[in-house]
Amino acid sequence: MFPLPSVWFIRVSLIYLVIGSSLGAMLMLNKAFTLVPEIWKYLPLHYSILIWGFFLQLIMGTAYWMFPKFLSEHPRGSTWQIWFLFYSYNFGFILYLITKFIFPFVPLALFGKFLIFLGLVTFIKLAWARVITYNK
Repeated sequence: MFPLPSVWFIRVSLIYLVIGSSLGAMLMLNKAFTLVPEIWKYLPLHYSILIWGFFLQLIMGTAYWMFPKFLSEHPRGSTWQIWFLFYSYNFGFILYLITKFIFPFVPLALFGKFLIFLGLVTFIKLAWARVITYNK
């Protein structure tokens, strides 16, 4: 059965895909017809959303589902850790995007990056434990 955290990771990643692709379509439309030249300042936002929002979360959701399972009652590890990963990564990413591109305020952007980092470290911990214990 597909685990619920993986479902939510993939759902949110697809939302980021739609947002990032829409922004990219607006950028390309502006390139063809030169409607608003100031829109090019959102190019880093476009690829940040697609790489950090869509691609990485799709990978994390798929990897959480597909990595080897433990032979116990919690086959994918601690459920609070995966939910901590989900919320810290997404909250940190949204906070980073808002403070970096809309309301520039450096300490909140750093806090957003820190939450993203905590989420990624948690993912590495969850995945690494499942890979190492599978070989024993």
